Amino acid sequence: MVSGLKIYCKTMLQSDQWRHGVVLSLAADGVITGIERGTPESADSTINGIVVPGMPNAHSHSFQRLIAGLTGPQGNHTDSFWSWRETMYRTANRISPEQLSAVAQCVFVEMLKAGYTSCAEFHYLHHQPDGAVYTDLAEMSLALTRAASVSGIAMTLLPVLYCSAGFGKNDVADEQRRFANSPDQYLRLLDTCKSAISGMTKIELGIAPHSLRAVPITALHEVLRSVPDRQCPVHIHIAEQPAEVEDCKKHLNARPVEYLLDHFPVDRHWCLVHATHMSNSELQLAAASEATAGLCPTTEADLGDGVFRTADWLKAGGRFAIGSDSNVRISVAEELRLLEYNERLRSGQRNVLTTADTTCGRFLYQHAAMSGAATLGQPVGRLEAGYRADLLELDASHELLVGREPDAALDSWIFAGDNSMLNSVWVAGQRVVDRGHHVAEAESRNNFVRTLLDIQSA
Repeated sequence: MVSGLKIYCKTMLQSDQWRHGVVLSLAADGVITGIERGTPESADSTINGIVVPGMPNAHSHSFQRLIAGLTGPQGNHTDSFWSWRETMYRTANRISPEQLSAVAQCVFVEMLKAGYTSCAEFHYLHHQPDGAVYTDLAEMSLALTRAASVSGIAMTLLPVLYCSAGFGKNDVADEQRRFANSPDQYLRLLDTCKSAISGMTKIELGIAPHSLRAVPITALHEVLRSVPDRQCPVHIHIAEQPAEVEDCKKHLNARPVEYLLDHFPVDRHWCLVHATHMSNSELQLAAASEATAGLCPTTEADLGDGVFRTADWLKAGGRFAIGSDSNVRISVAEELRLLEYNERLRSGQRNVLTTADTTCGRFLYQHAAMSGAATLGQPVGRLEAGYRADLLELDASHELLVGREPDAALDSWIFAGDNSMLNSVWVAGQRVVDRGHHVAEAESRNNFVRTLLDIQSA
């Protein structure tokens, strides 16, 4: 990118107001250096639709896209999250580094077409299926960074610490061998990843203890003490399932979120993924910690996790971000829509997640974008000087958007639309989706199909 690039936006959401006829000036790394009134003639590129900040994806397991639609056994009325895991494990233990890269590239392209411009990839496929270490400890992680670079998405890589098969267990199960690292090996993996991504301006590194059930307390303390950057993102699955809560109470004499808050330095750099089953006191204390709840409504519904108490969380001052998680569906609008619809079904009211001075759609979008940025540790989520020019353009000529005011158009996309309403998507000032299409979508889809067929026949 050439320093000094200028992008004209006919209509753009800046802070809490819609601005018209503005020009973004960008630095060489795609960060906005200034916003001022201007004309199309004064810019290098023009966006005539309705522009909002790109959405950060706070939680993704890209390889799980391979099992989308394949986890509904006929006639089984006792299926659950725990039986779903068995299908996931079978696929997880067949995929090679090259196949992981192919799958992730296709998923990242689909994310971009859906409006996600950055992604937190919660990555636990570290080794060979039998647990043997690749020659390069970061082989699988690098497969993801290659996929991100080719697709154009920004990524926060979250290598997962996984040590045990459950509370009170001293080792992983056979199907979890490729996930497992000792704390020392995990720290070496982080160092290897850090060196590998050095100089990649759109890729950051965080840490991800899988869950309290999969990481012994001593191991988690050891890793957190050994990571020098106290401001790097920390993501953890927590309180996703009632059985997890009961096991935690049995082995640690406390509920999961309660224990985590009492024993670890949870703050605004932490993302509590799911956090579905919190008591009232846990909810209040977790919100006060300034941690973000990483919510994935489509996956949580698919797995029967339960419904997060979003309205109560917001009243307590909590922050939420959204993620595509298992990637059974990849849609910013669907995640936000389901988040609000859950609260409507619970309360019997409409437009629950909002404030007095914003529409429901704008509140949901802006809150998730800004909180999601914090979970990724990236300068995104708003369009201001000092933030990266990750842009999402709604197609103002779409039949459900034409002639509508910006707030009405944003609400229409979230509550009545889909990915077809997106005209262009930009990451760091570079257009990666144009008129709804990504330049690499055909190739990435073909590679995904080949990988899917190979794995299904293995």
